[in-house]
Amino acid sequence: MTPTIPLPSTRVPPFALGHGRTGVVVCGGASRRMGRDKAELELLCGTTFLAHAIATLRPVVDEVLLATGPTPRYVEFGLPVVLDVERDLGPLAGLEAALRAARHERVVVLAVDMPAIDSHVLATLAERAEQNDLDALVLASASGPEPLCGVYHTRLAVCIRSALAAGERRMTALFSYPLADGRRSQLATIDVAECADRDATLNVNTAEDLARARAALHAEVRA
Repeated sequence: MTPTIPLPSTRVPPFALGHGRTGVVVCGGASRRMGRDKAELELLCGTTFLAHAIATLRPVVDEVLLATGPTPRYVEFGLPVVLDVERDLGPLAGLEAALRAARHERVVVLAVDMPAIDSHVLATLAERAEQNDLDALVLASASGPEPLCGVYHTRLAVCIRSALAAGERRMTALFSYPLADGRRSQLATIDVAECADRDATLNVNTAEDLARARAALHAEVRA
């Protein structure tokens, strides 16, 4: 099945001020399988993956951060950049940096290489997490939880620091560590079928994935 991908906007949408949420694009990966920086790849009509992800987050949050790994990148977007505490810690360190820097207690997380996720999906996740005061709520596909498409409470920062100190790199490892009050942190999920096309969790990691994403966008343009 071809994923439905929201068309890249030709303008920068405004922030949805008043939601009391921070957004973060996780864009610090090395893009080894792609062979070049995925954030700077063109998705369609001159819009890059990073610009598309930022535009997807903006209607749902009050601010957008860029988690760029251990070194500052993409400063041309004029957005705050948050850095990993050390090199080679993976996206878990990017999440810790975002939770540490966020102005709001709810942080909406989106990987730069998930172009089929739209603002509706992120809003659904954020509203459900807020209504139920969840520690974390992420999208789930047939492959399992998608930890880079979800909403995290800043109280999880202590769990991430414990996980990193123990040598953990898996995103879900943080839920094995307690919160500051001693409570075990919890991960909740929403099946992608509840709020999006089942292929919305497409991760663009290879040239073949990129071709598939672009084909989906061209099909949307022709529709």
